[in-house]
Amino acid sequence: MGATRRYGQACPLATAMDVLGERWTVLILRELLLGPKRFTEILGRMPSIGPNRLTDRLRTLHTLGVVSKGEPTSEYTLTEFGEGLRSPIIGLGLWGLGLMTNGVDPSTARPDMVALCMTTAADPGRLADLALECEVDAGERFSMTVKDGVLQVRSGPSPASSPSTIACDAGTFIALSLGSETPSAAVSSGRLTTSGDIASVSRLFETFADAARRHTAVQSAPLPT
Repeated sequence: MGATRRYGQACPLATAMDVLGERWTVLILRELLLGPKRFTEILGRMPSIGPNRLTDRLRTLHTLGVVSKGEPTSEYTLTEFGEGLRSPIIGLGLWGLGLMTNGVDPSTARPDMVALCMTTAADPGRLADLALECEVDAGERFSMTVKDGVLQVRSGPSPASSPSTIACDAGTFIALSLGSETPSAAVSSGRLTTSGDIASVSRLFETFADAARRHTAVQSAPLPT
């Protein structure tokens, strides 16, 4: 971190922003919230950053103890200290949902990021009696695990021996998550194929849709006068 980029204030928020305010840093952490990643995997998710800048940002995060670099895999992983950023970053993602405009290229939509935001937005009460291990192929592969009322989302295939599966395009996954399409309709149209515990998969999407509706309602509420 260059001295000219620091706020120079004895304030916890200013100190945090000395680190997180650098362009791309939060998006690097976003990728690591989905699990360990190699340098090339992170770069592949955000090619515009360039390898030199990515090296610089990862070096800073490593020096501060936010990420660790494993051996011999050379994967970057969030440390316990870095995990403290999980809720704030996902919260920023949910807050930013209401600021997205039609000017954003829809081809850049990330189903895994929608699912990641749902780890915070989904009502734990609706997940309490749901047990599911699901592998998703929506242009990229990731897994969703629900156990004891907690939803976890991780990059890559499911570690389970025989998980339920979902295969669809990114737009369909997002439509299912927002409640603008139902799993049964998507299956009937051929846009979604599933296997395994279909009932639990449908319930999970219902929970996602409920969270999306609640979040949108909060954002669209009129300001007090």
